Amino acid sequence: MSFLDLRVARRQMAAAPLHTLASLGGLALALAACLLLATLIAERLLPDRLLQDPDRIVLIDFKGNMPGRQEDWFLRTPFAFHDALQQAHAPLTDLGRYTEVRRTLRLNERGPLDEGREVRVAAMDPALARLFALRSVQGDALAALSRPDRVAVTEAFARRSFGRAEVLDQPVSLGRHTLTIGAVVASPSPRHPVQAELMVNFDSPAAGLSQELKTAWFFMNGQVWGRLAPGASAAQVGTLAQSLLDRSPVIAQLPPDWVADGRKAAFMRALPLSERAFEGRVGQTQRQVLTALMGAAVLLCVLALVNAVNLGGVRMLQRQREIAIRKSLGASPASLLGLSLAEAGLQALLAGGLGLLLAWLLAPWMADALELPVPEIASWPGLLLCGGLVGLSTLAIAAYPAWLTWRLRSAEALQGRLAGEGRSGPWLRRLFGGLQFGSALLVLALSLTVWGQNHHVLGRELGYQPEGLLALTLPAGTTRTQQQALRQSLTQLPGVQGTAWTEWILGSGREVQEALLERPPQQAAVRVQPVDADFFELYQVRPLAGRLEPASTAEQRLVIDSLAAQALGWAAPQDAIGQRVQEQARGLGQLPQYSRVVAVVPHLALENTREARLPQAFRLQAPPEQAGEREAGVLSIRTGAPLDEASLKAVWSRHFPQQPLPLERLADTLMEPYTQDLRLGRLVALCAVLALAIAGFGIYALSAHLVQRHAREIVLRKLHGAGPWQALGRLGREMALLLLAGSTLGVPLSWMLGQLYLGGFADRAALGAWPQVLALAGLLAVAALACLRHARQAMALKPIAALRG
Repeated sequence: MSFLDLRVARRQMAAAPLHTLASLGGLALALAACLLLATLIAERLLPDRLLQDPDRIVLIDFKGNMPGRQEDWFLRTPFAFHDALQQAHAPLTDLGRYTEVRRTLRLNERGPLDEGREVRVAAMDPALARLFALRSVQGDALAALSRPDRVAVTEAFARRSFGRAEVLDQPVSLGRHTLTIGAVVASPSPRHPVQAELMVNFDSPAAGLSQELKTAWFFMNGQVWGRLAPGASAAQVGTLAQSLLDRSPVIAQLPPDWVADGRKAAFMRALPLSERAFEGRVGQTQRQVLTALMGAAVLLCVLALVNAVNLGGVRMLQRQREIAIRKSLGASPASLLGLSLAEAGLQALLAGGLGLLLAWLLAPWMADALELPVPEIASWPGLLLCGGLVGLSTLAIAAYPAWLTWRLRSAEALQGRLAGEGRSGPWLRRLFGGLQFGSALLVLALSLTVWGQNHHVLGRELGYQPEGLLALTLPAGTTRTQQQALRQSLTQLPGVQGTAWTEWILGSGREVQEALLERPPQQAAVRVQPVDADFFELYQVRPLAGRLEPASTAEQRLVIDSLAAQALGWAAPQDAIGQRVQEQARGLGQLPQYSRVVAVVPHLALENTREARLPQAFRLQAPPEQAGEREAGVLSIRTGAPLDEASLKAVWSRHFPQQPLPLERLADTLMEPYTQDLRLGRLVALCAVLALAIAGFGIYALSAHLVQRHAREIVLRKLHGAGPWQALGRLGREMALLLLAGSTLGVPLSWMLGQLYLGGFADRAALGAWPQVLALAGLLAVAALACLRHARQAMALKPIAALRG
């Protein structure tokens, strides 16, 4: 391959701009998708390069085994295992506890953060400074984390907060505690286990961790990390952790059915850091999404290469005389191969450069959609991957035209008897064309299925009105008196129509409490929501029977929904009013209590669409004048008009001057469980657009080839008086058969995969065959547009030119 070959290749590409655009466009889009997803997966899998032997760093992991539940690995650990492993002389070094808390930060010197804001703070044992290779820029991170009155900060935090990196011995306030900056560490990469900007000692008062939390065996509020000792294995440590849990005192406190017949109450393992990327519920979801998207990207890349090969073959068949003249003038097979490689390499290089640019532009959006760190597309691994894809594309694109060039007979070509592709070539091209159409139909139908389910989720009936509702999460330790004072102040604000108390934000999925209601001989597993009597009016829920009266201190009162009433055997909602039921909460140390049903309400959709509908029960709380001190909770506020947030912030600051305003809009909070599905829908839609584009390019290439093959036939039909549709009849039938073959492949496969996707939802959309019908219609429209130019070109063929060729 010489520079002259590259010049010839450039001229050939410029001579057929539409062919070049079709080939380059599809290949660039596919290479961008492959490069972007491969880089995202690599960034996710590779630990931080500063960590020493990440395969030897292990997380003690916990998986619950509660009866009636299917749990995932938590990627969290009860802190009690820290002391238990130390006392058992576990083969671990640098053993330490880690958790993250939210605290209000205030600087003791005036600065950008002088008003205070909530920040994420890592509370950790000093040993983790060695384990996680925290590199000190100033001071000593290990020494700072060894003292409860010191805090270590990242260099990025120091520059943003103080305008400089030299901040040693500066005081900062975290909540009600003032600490001194004892170290500045290098800002960690997105792959580092520590992502918080401030780090304090695990036992520091600023961490706010109670002794009960530190010693509990079933609280998963943090992690326990360690490094495997020489000769030790992760399996050995996991077995030891399991035996420690099985012999722990908490086992005797569990309900009998948790440990009956040797049943494990929970499972333990030691998980190496290098294997943590796709573990746990979130990690598994990300792995499934990335695997599916990577498969789609590889499919798009194969289809784009087929397009480029098809167009390369068409161009070669059009240049048979030129190739024959080169061979007659003494061109060697090596020089002709060099010419094919030059044309393919220039095309692949241009597509690779464009794909690299597209991947770099789309990286932030893709990372946000998948909730992953933004990958470094322009890094050496990314550039090497791009170079490898370009090299493979060059070989794939050059192989078929080079084979056609090698088998070309110069004498026949110069005499006007142009060669074809042999018997196998047309069939191979038809096979690839059908696969292209079927694959595009598959991706488009799946995209419509995901869109239909997301549309169903957004439009389903909830049974209550979240619009206009705001939620204020009260600080931990808020008393009944503080709560009542805040409510009275809020009701005086213009636009506030009412307030209600709940223990957590209902429907968010952040907290779930389950209980067993029993009315012999009937039982019902229910989700229990502690609320006050104002909740139902605020959420605009009307009872089917009974009265929504406040509870009293004498007897616990329940409001149940229609599903719970049916499960407990009452034929009509009125039959449940005044009846007593036994309530047994799920969990440790929970004693049964008797409650009286005072009202029945319609079922409220407080679970997400992936969860089966469970009966609901609402435990009414006593009114403030009768209740004891109550910790924290959530205040819901209904507004009839846009609320002045400045006034709301002023009221909040008057009651909680040290706390930032934790305001959430309920409609936005309720969408949190569906964020991943909505993002997946956007990504699948992007893949569908790419598949449509590549399918359009492929059909364009196929129609160009068919016109080339049937040129003489079309001209002869026209000379014998055939009209346009008659002249193009065979061409149209061949294209229709290819589209039919692709549909036969794509429609049933997309139906099966669509049903598999919908099978993950308890509440699913009734889509029927509409995704397949709409996808087929869309692809037929694309095929018609792609064939239109070549159909017009075929009808404009001059008989003398076609018959000479």
